[in-house]
Amino acid sequence: MNRSLRFLTAVSALALAALSARAADPGYLDPGAFKIAAGCEFVEVNLHMPMLKLAALFVGHDDPEAAALIRNLKHVRVNVIGYDESNRTETADRVQAIRAELAAQGWTQMVTVRQNCSAEDVAIYVKSRGEEAIDGIVVTVFDPAKHEAVFVNIVGNIKPEQLASLGRGLRIDHLSFGAATHKGA
Repeated sequence: MNRSLRFLTAVSALALAALSARAADPGYLDPGAFKIAAGCEFVEVNLHMPMLKLAALFVGHDDPEAAALIRNLKHVRVNVIGYDESNRTETADRVQAIRAELAAQGWTQMVTVRQNCSAEDVAIYVKSRGEEAIDGIVVTVFDPAKHEAVFVNIVGNIKPEQLASLGRGLRIDHLSFGAATHKGA
């Protein structure tokens, strides 16, 4: 086998191992592909451990508690999907499918926010390891006023008392337990 083929085989094996390790993590959820509407916003951020450690350095000056938590994270994925009439139904259906998948996999729905005046629909799920730690958090938002859906998956070793700090550090308002967040159906 020549050098190039051996190199490609080794790189492929490492990539498959990394993907299977991430998929095997109980706090990880693959949201699948989103249909992107022409002219609408689409954001996808995937941060893995090395980048999270770097982010913790920046947060550490203002919020050492949040920085310590971010250093314990394995993966953060954020998607913002703008929609119009061409992908509205598919986007709404995808958010509902993600929520159904989370429920089927035993995730606990921790927060539900539905505001009738704006039709904003927020659900936050956690995958916990007993009462001691959380392996993953998923935030789903469908916001007709902004014509966008948001998906956030945070994977790592998170203690329940650290959720508000995590929300501040990663700027996820609904995890910060501010006045806009309500628990219930």
